[in-house]
Parts: sequence; structure tokens; C-alpha cells
Amino acid sequence: MKRFPITTGVILPVVLLLCMASRAIAANPTIELLNPPPGGLLELEAGETYTFNIEITSDETFTLAMATGDTYHPRRYVMWRGNDRVHRATSAILHLTIEGRDSTADLPEVYDWPAPGDYWSEGTAPAAIVAGVRYKGGVVIAERFSFAVVVP
Repeated sequence: MKRFPITTGVILPVVLLLCMASRAIAANPTIELLNPPPGGLLELEAGETYTFNIEITSDETFTLAMATGDTYHPRRYVMWRGNDRVHRATSAILHLTIEGRDSTADLPEVYDWPAPGDYWSEGTAPAAIVAGVRYKGGVVIAERFSFAVVVP
């Protein structure tokens, strides 16, 4: 007689957790960089800025959408001005601003950043935008947009 309540007490929470997780995983967001640099190369003067626009749309309400910048040489040749985020929505347009700081002319070639097989020629600073969506249940879906920056 005691087996039924024990079994029910273990199985019921597991089934509920699986239902919540499968509901969140069913979401299919689109993450799109609206204004990528032409040819994957952004040219900035020292002190000049460029603002990227990232559009995120989802069938289901997300708890958080966020975009942030990433660089191979943090804060040396280019600098990101913060990040952007939106809470509890089904769509968002996020904005990220990058600023040219110092000349990239003396930079060497870079291999395997941010992913194996990536290659950046000398004189360019590799950079990327990472945007993602978090749903209830902890499911996160992210996208990375890589490009290079030249500061003369």
C-alpha cells in the first residue's frame, strides 16, 4: 500500500518538470543582426562609434533577451559601450555601440577565435556580438555574429 504514494510522489514532480521544460524548448526564436558591417569588416576612426541593431522575435514570451559585445583584445583597440536587454516580451530590438580607440595596424593574424577554423588577417581586431534569449525553465538560445574591425 505504501508503494503507490511513494511512486506517485516521485513520478508526478518529474512529469511536471518535463512538461515545463518541453514547453520552453518548443519556442523557436529568431535572432537577426539588422545592420551587419559590409563584407564582415567594420572600419572606424579613433573616437568614431557604430551602433548595431539586433532583432529578436519569439512565439513565446521570454524572460530575458540580451545582447553584448565581445572582442579578442578587450578595451585595447575597440570598446563596447555596455549591453542591452529586454525583460518579459515576445520581441525586442536591442542596440549595441562599439567605439574605435587605437590603430589596429600592428595587430597580428588571429586563428581559431571565436570558433575553431576562424581566421582574421593582420591589422584587424576580431569582434563579435552575442545575443540570446532565456525562457522559463532555464532554456537559453543564443546566436553569435563575428566580424573584424579596422581602426587606421
